[in-house]
Amino acid sequence: MADTTKPGVRASKRKRAQVSYYEEPVSDDEMPDVLEVDDESEEEVVKKSSRAKKHKVASSKPLPKKKVFPFLKLPAEIRNDIYSYSLHDPAGIYLFSTTQKFRRTVFRGTERAFLGRAADPPLQRNALRRNDDSDDEAETAQQAPPCDSFRPLAPALLAVCKQINTEAREILYDHEFWIKDTLALHSFLVDLGPRAAGYLKNVTLGEWGFGRGVHKAYNHACFTALSAALNLEHFTFHGILSWSQTPKAGATIFYRDAFPWLEAVGAAKGKVDAALDVIDIMVPDSGSIHSYTWGGRRRHANRVRPFYRQYDQMEGFRRELSKFLNARMERIRA
Repeated sequence: MADTTKPGVRASKRKRAQVSYYEEPVSDDEMPDVLEVDDESEEEVVKKSSRAKKHKVASSKPLPKKKVFPFLKLPAEIRNDIYSYSLHDPAGIYLFSTTQKFRRTVFRGTERAFLGRAADPPLQRNALRRNDDSDDEAETAQQAPPCDSFRPLAPALLAVCKQINTEAREILYDHEFWIKDTLALHSFLVDLGPRAAGYLKNVTLGEWGFGRGVHKAYNHACFTALSAALNLEHFTFHGILSWSQTPKAGATIFYRDAFPWLEAVGAAKGKVDAALDVIDIMVPDSGSIHSYTWGGRRRHANRVRPFYRQYDQMEGFRRELSKFLNARMERIRA
């Protein structure tokens, strides 16, 4: 019986080029010339031949979005100009106490805010400063009104590297830091830390703590934190002798609260009363009598406060304060 089944369908074969794996021997005449080179080693020849055949592979490392500016290669004069724009405010630095997220700290304010109502009749700039300028400079300073703004600073610049920190920190810490009260001074020093506190040169304390509340407790606490500021060139404060005019009473109040800093400076300088050389006291000068508000609290209406002058019994104050410091040293030696 004949087979009636249809044969299966078969696809045509693919056309492939015939590959032969047989290698014919190469004669000496057909050898490449690179094997006859005497100056280069075999390893270097192989590297050259392989380098010519390989394609350049793209780097998988992404390129930086911004090229790094060679700041430290700039001339020193240009760097100093940049530091001045970033870290210097000609009007000074005025600090006030505040609370942020349940933490006591400080914020920057204006010169007019620091002076308060005393600046309502135009109080001349530098009226609270030392009287160590020439007459011409003092007259020019008295014509300038208090500043209503301040220049934003960039202290984070000091954290870039050690070289920038060394070059620029003198510009920042050369300011005169005006601190509103002892609470603000304590909060500022806690944020600053003992190492940076050693760079401070000029500190002015605007108000002593009064009453029996929490603020009076910071009179002693702020000077305990100030013990790390051993390089102060000027420490000026106001108000303490306005209600205690006699040198002995003022020295007693100041020593009771400030002895941690006074003794720390004496130990660092090798002189018991070395801190007395940097202390200055400013008291209200005579002027128009008017009501004013100081630090948000109304104090003694009809009291004189438009101008400040240096305490006229400064030598007596230093003498009384020196007695306290030397008596303490005599007790230690005994």
